[in-house]
Amino acid sequence: MALHLAELYLNVDSVNRAKEIVQAIDGLLAGNFPPGVTRIAGPWVSNEETKLIMVLDIEDHTTTVGPFLRGITGGHVLRRRFTPIAEWETVKDAIAGL
Repeated sequence: MALHLAELYLNVDSVNRAKEIVQAIDGLLAGNFPPGVTRIAGPWVSNEETKLIMVLDIEDHTTTVGPFLRGITGGHVLRRRFTPIAEWETVKDAIAGL
């Protein structure tokens, strides 16, 4: 598994835009992720930023470029950040092998 912490910074500049974003995210959660992308946990929202947070298993991140560009050009997404993450046991095993 190639786990990533996915953060999508949302463009919530009006009530209508907020409604569009909620509808788009509901569509995504209904199974419209790109091939090879699986939601592991979330979504959550930040209480301080207009940001959606999920943990995703992404086999090939290039499959996410099209949906990301649609989010940008549709005015819903400002930017995103994917942070590769690993289970704590993986870290412990790596340290033990040093």
